[in-house]
Amino acid sequence: MQSLNRSFRYLLYAIVPLTMKVFYLTVIFASSICCKTVPVDLVVEEELPSESNITLKFFETGIRYHFFSQANPFRSRKLRIDTIESVPLDYFDANKETLFIIHGWKSHNESEISFHIRERILDRHDVNVFVVDWHIVAGKSYLNAQGNVRKVGQYIAKFITKLQDMYGLRLNKVKFVGHSLGAHIAGNAGAALNGEVDRITGLDPAGPLFSVKDTDNRLDPSDAKYVQVIHTNDGFLGFNGQLGHADYYPNGGKSQPGCGLDLAGICSHSRSYAYYAESLNSESFIAYQCDNYEEYLQGFCVYSHVSIMGMFNVDINARGKYYLRTYGNFPYARGWK
Repeated sequence: MQSLNRSFRYLLYAIVPLTMKVFYLTVIFASSICCKTVPVDLVVEEELPSESNITLKFFETGIRYHFFSQANPFRSRKLRIDTIESVPLDYFDANKETLFIIHGWKSHNESEISFHIRERILDRHDVNVFVVDWHIVAGKSYLNAQGNVRKVGQYIAKFITKLQDMYGLRLNKVKFVGHSLGAHIAGNAGAALNGEVDRITGLDPAGPLFSVKDTDNRLDPSDAKYVQVIHTNDGFLGFNGQLGHADYYPNGGKSQPGCGLDLAGICSHSRSYAYYAESLNSESFIAYQCDNYEEYLQGFCVYSHVSIMGMFNVDINARGKYYLRTYGNFPYARGWK
């Protein structure tokens, strides 16, 4: 049955036209996700300004930054770009690494990606963490949210520039990790900072409405000194193509074990941040440089360059495409198996 489900999924990816997939995922994803991930106290779409009424002030006041550190791992210091000068940023140390975590569509600052990654990083690393909350845009339709990734990224860059001016933050200490649309926002923020940030980790960057040729609106290797990408739903909810200096494709990168039929791709899409969160406490996601998944499975790449997927301190020597297998349940990493 499992092999039948896998075959059906691959058949679906092969025969459904892109326009139908975009329509299908927009309807199904919204109905399946929005009411489960966005708390009831968040602004609903009817209360949000229309795209034509979104002003610069809206981005200044609507995007929030929740600061955490090992000294305050549970209660954040809440900031906006227009209040950063009046709110004391206790425990922030510009000499430490600074990580920005950026959620995806229909998500928020307390979503799984934000909570688990922040918790695991601070458990092992003495760093500054900013959880970016852009739910006031992410809570809108996918079309609207996708259309604003560049603007959100640019305002994150402005916030970082404020930190530079006020606290002496250095861009070579700045890292981003973003899921889905959040990965492209990270890319746009990095581009607005002239690609001088240290590292971006893109977790299954969103695919619908993004183009291989349109590098100005999506994650790209030029957006940071090093870009690592983890693909888990390649060609469906995730982007179909290489976006980083190194692109990792667990289980081939399209569908993930343990996700069942997963017609909408939601489970596989989410596995990217589950794998990354686990990698923060593990060095067991062993990947092999290879041209494709079939050659990897046939053992043609066992003598190729070996890299560890994920981690806070990424393998900056990795280049090209890497493949690995995972288990279907936590813990996912297989090590050398």
